[in-house]
Amino acid sequence: MKGKFPDYFNNFKLPEGAREETLTVYRACKSGKCDKASFQPTFEEQGCSLGPLDDPCDPSMYSLSTYLKPKDIKRFAAMDSDMHVPYKIAIGKTEPKCGLIQPTKERKKKSKSSHVDWWLYEDAKPYREFSLIDDFDQHLIEYKKEKERNG
Repeated sequence: MKGKFPDYFNNFKLPEGAREETLTVYRACKSGKCDKASFQPTFEEQGCSLGPLDDPCDPSMYSLSTYLKPKDIKRFAAMDSDMHVPYKIAIGKTEPKCGLIQPTKERKKKSKSSHVDWWLYEDAKPYREFSLIDDFDQHLIEYKKEKERNG
């Protein structure tokens, strides 16, 4: 491991499959920018507390949510009441210097989403590895065309 985790990581156990890996992922930017405010793990985003229905042992409550597929981030942004239209979506890499990742479906077998949990090290700056997509709808069209070409 390349870093130290925040103290609140004592609240849960990292899943066995958590690892250092570089993946291209998408992140919804609530602040409209690639900055610290848009790249906070769920626990920090909620003011370092959990809601009454949240499981304090669930590792995903302490991760930064990212997605492998643009359609999944679009669905997330549309469902999140804090997001404003037009959605600001960023694309970037899960750099190992920032923390450990795991696609959620490796832990939750029924998950069909491309969600990736990213557990950030203390003082990590993942937003430096991302850039905003100027026209996300056009990006989605191009992504679909590329996927069709590559089968």
